[in-house]
Amino acid sequence: MLKRIFTWWNGATLGALFDIQRRGVLVGQDDQGNRYFEERKPSLEGRKRRSVIYNGLAEASRVSPDWHGWMHHTVDQPPLAR
Repeated sequence: MLKRIFTWWNGATLGALFDIQRRGVLVGQDDQGNRYFEERKPSLEGRKRRSVIYNGLAEASRVSPDWHGWMHHTVDQPPLAR
């Protein structure tokens, strides 16, 4: 429990989990168990912030190319669930 409060590299902190789940909508999950969220309201620039909650160690290389494109607004639609 203390790891969740104070360390981000072991997964999302409790504050991040609360904020992402409060403001965002679950869009999908990949084969590794990572969950992807998109905010309900767009930012001032007109884009919705997108987030990932890693299943385990927070390592960006664990995001698949399909989800990476969606996270960076390269594609509009999230990958289909497999």
